Amino acid sequence: MKKVLTRLFTTVSLLAFPAAAVAETTVDSTTVFRLFQDSRAGYDTKEFAPALQFLGLDVNGLHGGDLSLHFYGWGRVDLAEKSYNNQQADGNLTYGYAQYRFKAANAQARAGRFFVHEGIVNEQVDGVSARTDLPYGFGLSTFGGATVHTTDIPGESTDGKGDAVFGGRVNYRYGGLLELGLAGVYETKAPTLTSTAYAGRFGDHRLVGGDIWLSPHRMVQLMGRTSYNTETSGIAEQSYLLQLTPLKDLVVTGEFNDYHDRDLFYSSAFFAGLLNGNNLNQDSRSYGGTATYTVNSQVEVGGDFKHYTRDIGKADRFGGEVRYANAKNAVRAGAGYHYLRTSPDFAIIPSSDASGSFHEVRGYAMRDTKSYFTALDLIGYFFKKDVKGRDAAWEATGSVGYHFTPALAISGDVSYGSNPQYTDEFKGLLRLTYTMKTAAKGDTK
Repeated sequence: MKKVLTRLFTTVSLLAFPAAAVAETTVDSTTVFRLFQDSRAGYDTKEFAPALQFLGLDVNGLHGGDLSLHFYGWGRVDLAEKSYNNQQADGNLTYGYAQYRFKAANAQARAGRFFVHEGIVNEQVDGVSARTDLPYGFGLSTFGGATVHTTDIPGESTDGKGDAVFGGRVNYRYGGLLELGLAGVYETKAPTLTSTAYAGRFGDHRLVGGDIWLSPHRMVQLMGRTSYNTETSGIAEQSYLLQLTPLKDLVVTGEFNDYHDRDLFYSSAFFAGLLNGNNLNQDSRSYGGTATYTVNSQVEVGGDFKHYTRDIGKADRFGGEVRYANAKNAVRAGAGYHYLRTSPDFAIIPSSDASGSFHEVRGYAMRDTKSYFTALDLIGYFFKKDVKGRDAAWEATGSVGYHFTPALAISGDVSYGSNPQYTDEFKGLLRLTYTMKTAAKGDTK
């Protein structure tokens, strides 16, 4: 059985991409079958049985090692009722592109569907991109192409995005001490929405901004970014993180984040629709820190605190956790506790006597061997004030799996819990995973 399945997956992988036989190839495949029932009071009982396939493929070392190919996508077929977006079958190519690395100036080019993460820019594009180092510590990257569209907005015949997008980043780097960047993104005109509810809160996607990375000492790192919305003439986001390593086994971080909701979500019809009434200038801010200490090679402890401020309320979240892993990482376990303390505005249904405060307790353990693996995860939320008549929500998840080979495994998850929405909630899934990596000439590593 093991040999049959292994040969089947290897054959399919190599047939799917002939280049795999002459290059270093990695295939990641996960097949998931779920079965669940919706039997809420007041609704027709429905059975769901979605089957999902996730597939990733990376081929490196082509054309003398300079060319590589990368692919990742998913597909879903509902074997019973439609489980999502009213379609019996669905799928998406997350990314699929060819990348060429030049031998000089650390230059590279990509073509296809890919993600761009450059300073303040985070985009998914069907097009081309290129980047290169320039003299005197400067660098340049640019991209352009068609916008990757998603699901249409309810009641509209569009997802709210323009047809094309392009942008880039210029950076300056001074050794291992400092890097500064200036970046921008420009999307062609957004479509006009028929609903008047978006008037004044939705429009074109156009941002500029800067980013910084600074490490004046090996124990200190500062990184952050600020973006500006040229359509609303307002700062959209400021986000900064400071990391200190005063001792070999101690890492301390501090962060500050500031968001102006209308400027940040102006090009997202979904989030723009969630802005509070006529107040389009809502701000949200958070700051906090974490400390992690490695006690020895097997035990790590940590604590964290974060304060949230919004126009409509405040909250603090704090707690800690301890993690364990044995020498071979075959046994892992952990436990943690956090408390979220909020003003009444954070409650699901805000009122003068409401509360969004709750305790969170979690514990987990995992065991992995050459033949089998298993895990148990317990999490509970204990509310300061009842939510829909319930004072807690909890869930227990158990997993067990078997390695046919180091590359091929089958596993199943079963979970049971209770929460304010469901008196009893029982879920399960079956998962088949396959990971293969071959060197040149098709030799399996």
